Amino acid sequence: MKIAILVTHLLGTGHLARAAQLGDALAAAGHEVVVISGGEDAPNAAPRRAKLVQLSPLRADGPEFKAILDADGGVADAVYLEARIEVVRAAIVELVPHVLITELYPFGRRKLRAEFLAAIEAARGVRRDVLVYSSIRDILQLPRKAGRKEEAEARFAALYDGALFHGDSALIGMDASWALEASAPPVFETGYIGLAEFPLADGADGVGEIIVAAGGGAVGDAIFEACIEAAQGGRHDWRILVGGNDRESRIAGFRRRVEAAPVVVEAVRPDFRSLLSRCEVAVLQCGYNTAMDVVATGARAVFCPFEGAGGETEQLTRAAAFAKRFGSGLVRERDLCAGTLNCALGTVLSAPAPRYESIALDGAARSVAVLEQAALERFGA
Repeated sequence: MKIAILVTHLLGTGHLARAAQLGDALAAAGHEVVVISGGEDAPNAAPRRAKLVQLSPLRADGPEFKAILDADGGVADAVYLEARIEVVRAAIVELVPHVLITELYPFGRRKLRAEFLAAIEAARGVRRDVLVYSSIRDILQLPRKAGRKEEAEARFAALYDGALFHGDSALIGMDASWALEASAPPVFETGYIGLAEFPLADGADGVGEIIVAAGGGAVGDAIFEACIEAAQGGRHDWRILVGGNDRESRIAGFRRRVEAAPVVVEAVRPDFRSLLSRCEVAVLQCGYNTAMDVVATGARAVFCPFEGAGGETEQLTRAAAFAKRFGSGLVRERDLCAGTLNCALGTVLSAPAPRYESIALDGAARSVAVLEQAALERFGA
């Protein structure tokens, strides 16, 4: 079976990482898979087994997604976007896929709808009975403008055979963020996509420490600033992991502020999961992959979810579910300061260690099974 996955990450790399894990699981099952990626180059999130086709990249201008920028940092114009569409078409025509998977669309990425619609048209042009599925995370962001939800659902009903819901209704059901009509194409609950097994790096870093990691930009820096203040006079050692293209200058600035505090400030590390597995507690945002890393490592966590001025609800909803189910800490952006952090840390550290066994991370394998069954029914092989 031949499968194409079209994904564009615009801010973090979570969408690509999830699509890559799905693509790699399909490739490991013996299928020919092409992941067409339209975000910035992200080697750590890219597929290892599936073939990668990299488009001229796009990125958001910031957390509010007011504009989409091209490789040079200017607003992407029609010529730039049309050139991307031609590469998407060519990749699909060359592959002749049995299955086309669109990451998030039509439940998001509306600004790139021409690209996704062109992919579906190209796939149907080379194989009329191609299966088309949407791949969606556990929590969706409802459109704020009137009519957009109905528009997305109409496209889903008209163009798709179904959706792969990479979540677990025992924790958060799809209806919690986006309820569909009973007549909509089927939604298959796959469970979460994560790395349940990973190699542990040697070393003592992380033991007894508070590990802090967050996305780049102002939101992540606010968490780092609050943690540096919270560390003053405390009994724990802290390790702050800074990411982003400008991390070196930001690290230098943070290090000047922690000379009298038990805080190590360094760049994000490839052994992040190993640090989580050894730490006393972690202070993190609550993106999909971050939450799955917590589950995989069994770490205690205090979540400081990204909300933004635009009222983003994805991370807050996930963090609230973890707080209710597993006793994780939760500090809202509006409440973030050294005092609220220390209070949340004290509560989490005094509670029993969380037990995440009920959350399975085999969503990629279960997605493969869904697609293979659909292909068997559609193509007979």
